[in-house]
Parts: sequence; C-alpha cells; structure tokens
Amino acid sequence: MSTCASTTPYNSYIAPEDRSDSNAGRIELGAQRTDKNLHRRMGVKPGGPLPDGAYLRTTVVGFKVVKSSPDGGSTWLLSRVAQKAGEIEKEEISYTGTLVASRWEAGDWKLSTKSVLAARQVPEGQRAPKGGDKAFNAAGWTAIRQAS
Repeated sequence: MSTCASTTPYNSYIAPEDRSDSNAGRIELGAQRTDKNLHRRMGVKPGGPLPDGAYLRTTVVGFKVVKSSPDGGSTWLLSRVAQKAGEIEKEEISYTGTLVASRWEAGDWKLSTKSVLAARQVPEGQRAPKGGDKAFNAAGWTAIRQAS
C-alpha cells in the first residue's frame, strides 16, 4: 500500500484490506463519471455550472436490516432521488436501493467489500415492495418519515 492510499480521507471509513491506490482510483473515476452524466442530463457541459434552479437530492426513505451482530451488519437502504434540470423544468422522481455492509474493527465501523459480498448472498428483501406501508412493513422494511 502506498502513502497516497493511506492518507486518502475516505480510508478512515474503509476496512484495511480494501485500502489501495487501485480502489481509490476506481472510486474517484466513478465520482467523476457520475458528475459528468449529471451535467449531461441537465443539458450543460461537464465541469461547467448547473442551470439556475437545478438540483439532485437523495433522501433515504426506508431500510431493511439484512444481518446484524455485535461485530457487523448489513442493511438495504431505499432512497428517493429528486432531480430537476432547472427552474422551469419538471422535477423527476426515482427510487434506488443500496446495500451497505460494515464491521466493527478497532473501535469503529468500517465499510467492507467482504461484508457486502456476504450480504448479497441473502436472496430475500433486496427490493422494497410496492403497495403502500402495509406491504412495506410486512416485508420487514422500516419507513423513515421526515419531520413536517
């Protein structure tokens, strides 16, 4: 492991075996691709300013614990994504699921690829059911309500 990878700020959240210049580079390139795609969807040149009134907001609206133990856990997060390409554009809403897994290590929670791969072996509950709160709750999901 090089000095560069060991000083990257996000490494404080990552399990030691996942820390490398290669992983750091993949994460950085992924972020750059996401930013370029967002700019293109908003109709502007990548790297330039977004149109007035444009936004992308992601809010976690629910979760389902896949596995929980004193030394680790995994959870599906359901997020509502609201995107607007400018002041006079229509807001678009979509939903996305993200699997997050971590383990307790040296007095702190660390994100771990090994933990995510283990959590993916659990076949049920990977998608939030449709049909309202009753189906959502019956499938073991918990809604997160925003304060009004």
